[in-house]
Amino acid sequence: MSAWMIGVAVAALAQSPSPSPPAGAGWKNVTAGVGGETWGYAGVTLMSAVPDRDEVIAGVSESGLWSSLDGGATWKKLGAADKEPIKNRPHQIVYDPKNPRVFWISGNYGAGLFRTDDAGASFHRLGPLQHVDGLAVDFSDPARRTLLAGLHEQTRSLHLSRDGGVTWEKIGDRFPEDSNFTTDPLILDSKTFLVNTAGWAKGKTSGIYRSIDSGTTWTKVFEGGPGGRGLAASSGEIFWQAVWGGGLLKGTEKGSAWTKTSGPVKTNVIEMPGGRIAGLSDQQLFVSSNGGTSWEKVGDPLPMKAQGVVYSAKRKAFYVWKMSDKKATDTVWRWDD
Repeated sequence: MSAWMIGVAVAALAQSPSPSPPAGAGWKNVTAGVGGETWGYAGVTLMSAVPDRDEVIAGVSESGLWSSLDGGATWKKLGAADKEPIKNRPHQIVYDPKNPRVFWISGNYGAGLFRTDDAGASFHRLGPLQHVDGLAVDFSDPARRTLLAGLHEQTRSLHLSRDGGVTWEKIGDRFPEDSNFTTDPLILDSKTFLVNTAGWAKGKTSGIYRSIDSGTTWTKVFEGGPGGRGLAASSGEIFWQAVWGGGLLKGTEKGSAWTKTSGPVKTNVIEMPGGRIAGLSDQQLFVSSNGGTSWEKVGDPLPMKAQGVVYSAKRKAFYVWKMSDKKATDTVWRWDD
């Protein structure tokens, strides 16, 4: 080949667009070891990043909680010696902001609520509730006595505890009879509570309800229910996944005013350092630094469609996960930020 032809070929190659990286190119599979030998239906149902250290926790159906201190290279079961092990489908972890070694765990298809005071070395069950989805704790009370819990796929099922979860009172009947599932409560302060009404219950209505008298009475403040766990951000804004059409519902004025934001995100969001929020759309991670007004892609496309994302500030890494009908080898992935 002549020098001229070589030059033409090199110039053409330089002008050709670079091939797009394959999905998952920068994501690392860190599933191995999580959940032990057997998983229940739905597999990995939640992940949570411990706020004050390099630790991530995975909740596995019928197999309890599993912790990794090395970015997912190895996993260890929490509460392994408990007399009453966690055997539900884990749904939510709530950390005490003053001491993250204390946290609460809710779950459905089994005993509903547990608490640890030693970073998960052991857990004790809270009260008799079964089949629990969302959990909220009143952190304005130093004694952590007030809790709310919503039952899985059950209408008007909100429950209130005033003694730290030992006993529970059903307050779901304080909502209109046509209310949908009251699954995911938020407590903003000792007086201000929020809960969604959303789901597939036939003939039932969806929305957001607000109480300013500690759950005694409730007012509907938004038509059209959000789904999943809402985020009460440090900015005072509240973000909740819109059930239909993607985007987020954004609450201000302690949840009394709501607007729907446009954008690519189709999952509930998490808060990152500096007040940024992050969420997923199909197989892409997005981050917003202005409260969801605009979004930027972060990282390569995900290797799969994930259920959610968490962020470890200590490791500076994102983790995503997907559920599965049986034990799988590709459900938990990490991206180093």
